[in-house]
Order: sequence, then structure tokens, then C-alpha cells
Amino acid sequence: MTATPAPYKHAHLLAIMITLPTDYEGYGTGRVERTGMDCSCGCRWAEWLKGAIGEDWCVCTNPASPRAGMLTFEHMAGHGCFEAKQRRA
Repeated sequence: MTATPAPYKHAHLLAIMITLPTDYEGYGTGRVERTGMDCSCGCRWAEWLKGAIGEDWCVCTNPASPRAGMLTFEHMAGHGCFEAKQRRA
């Protein structure tokens, strides 16, 4: 009997995430060369998971992004959808 990975383990999330051709190179079918920011650079649309796993994983909430509503590893996307958080005065 094979053990089922515990929810929210990094390897488990990597195995189940959906990849898109619009993701940065190195992530599944991603073919976009990294030339700009990614979620980890403070994207206002990144909703981070709770707990320690939330240091690396988020859900994209940008309605204009191909990854909208999808589980996203922090470095896999951002081209054409990244928007920096606004700083408070």
C-alpha cells in the first residue's frame, strides 16, 4: 500500500499543480524566459497559503492572469500579470 502525501507538503503541491505554457521556463510546460518579477517579489494578487508552506505557495487572484484561481509556486509566474503591492505612506 502506497502512502498518500500529506496535504500542503512541497513535493505534493509540485506534483499536483497545473502548469501552463505562459509559466516561466523550468516549470512544467512553461516556455516564457524569466525577464521580470514573479509572485515572490510582492505581487499584490498573490494570496499566500497559511503556515510555513505559504512562504513558497500562493493562489493567483489576478483576473487578467492565465493562472487566476490556480495554485502557484512563487517563482513560476509573473510575466504579464505581476503588479507590485502599493506601499503605505
